[in-house]
Amino acid sequence: MKIEKIKKRDRERTKSKILKAVGDVIEQHGTEKVGVNLIARTAGVNKVLIYRYFESVDGLMEQYVRSGEYTSTSSTDYIDNIPTLSPEERAEALNSLMQTFMKDLRERKATRDLLRWEIGTGKSMLSDARNQTAHKILSKIGELPNFNDTSALVSFLSAGIYFLTISTDYRQKMGDVDLQSDDGWKRIERIIEHIITDIRN
Repeated sequence: MKIEKIKKRDRERTKSKILKAVGDVIEQHGTEKVGVNLIARTAGVNKVLIYRYFESVDGLMEQYVRSGEYTSTSSTDYIDNIPTLSPEERAEALNSLMQTFMKDLRERKATRDLLRWEIGTGKSMLSDARNQTAHKILSKIGELPNFNDTSALVSFLSAGIYFLTISTDYRQKMGDVDLQSDDGWKRIERIIEHIITDIRN
């Protein structure tokens, strides 16, 4: 029994190393270089393990999206730690979710590169994984009081966050909002909070 626990722990550690390597490869070489050989080299593991644990590069990328390496809000831990919320607490939880998601995308160039790659290639696998995660999160948070389409609201806010954060890699401003400054992003944070609060009321 003890040997089985050690094997399981080693397997999970190896899987984590491989998932982290995906982000490292994207960060350093771009999405076009994502492949089993380079990921295995970066992780310091035999490429056979990638096929054993993830079956294919697509399976690996899908698992990467579901891991905290992609965004912390997509991780199982984040979802599991959402408590049962009263209706009055849901707006604050939703605002926290969107702000954390935006912060993750601002800090993780690899995730922004992956989003660009996904849009360019039309791979639905990553969208499907994100949609499943979003559904789980929203079912835990629940509908906002006095508003019965929280899912559409999250889709709208997420799309804006995707576009704005991806834009930081090639433009200074959106309108008069400085995407390269913390002050500019504070303005966006406040708008997100206002939208969620106003809808709730």
